[in-house]
Amino acid sequence: MKQSKSRLSWQAVTLILWRQDTEAIKVWKRAGVGSSAPEVFCEAQTPEGLVQGVVIGGDRLNDAWDRDGELIVFTRKSTIVRLNGPELPTLTLSACPKAFEDVMMYNDTRSTACQHIDQMVLKSGLTFNMLGHEKASAIWMDHARRLGCTDPEAPEMPVPHQLVWLGSGLNRALALVIAGRWDGPHEGFNLYHPLTLFTDSSNVVAVEDPVASEVYPVEQVPA
Repeated sequence: MKQSKSRLSWQAVTLILWRQDTEAIKVWKRAGVGSSAPEVFCEAQTPEGLVQGVVIGGDRLNDAWDRDGELIVFTRKSTIVRLNGPELPTLTLSACPKAFEDVMMYNDTRSTACQHIDQMVLKSGLTFNMLGHEKASAIWMDHARRLGCTDPEAPEMPVPHQLVWLGSGLNRALALVIAGRWDGPHEGFNLYHPLTLFTDSSNVVAVEDPVASEVYPVEQVPA
């Protein structure tokens, strides 16, 4: 059943808006938390009113956001605000796993055309980052040479085209497959044999057992 955006929780809507906000994504990446998406939601009373959003940066304490420090929050109104915990009358920090499930369902049930465009955008961004990453680009060039292309500037130079999920739940990451068992231009890399991935956090990840590591085609939503 298609999930209407208007029926999503505010947490899910906030995540969808965050994914579309370049500056908010930059703030999250600078935070260096390690997961591919923010996962702690915030509700706080401020002099300007209620703030609801997802924490994308700020002070950390014992590998968690410090409620007694500064928090950078991307709000459900697509604004970025800084909150000082001790100055707030009320502050609630919580996880919401269902928000991620709702986002996945929303993405998975939109029109095929919209999904195709989204995947093209994601792949082009990941490919750009991959080509600027010394280790990842070297791995990809090894694959290209095996296909008979030795000139990175050649028109026939292949580009990564397999977009996958790595992992599940809150720490699920998007990744491009850049090495593995090649089954041909239509089948691509075999997802049942060892793979090398380039993730959306610009990490090169060797996956010995894709099934155990929960590697899925991006069109497929893990249960």
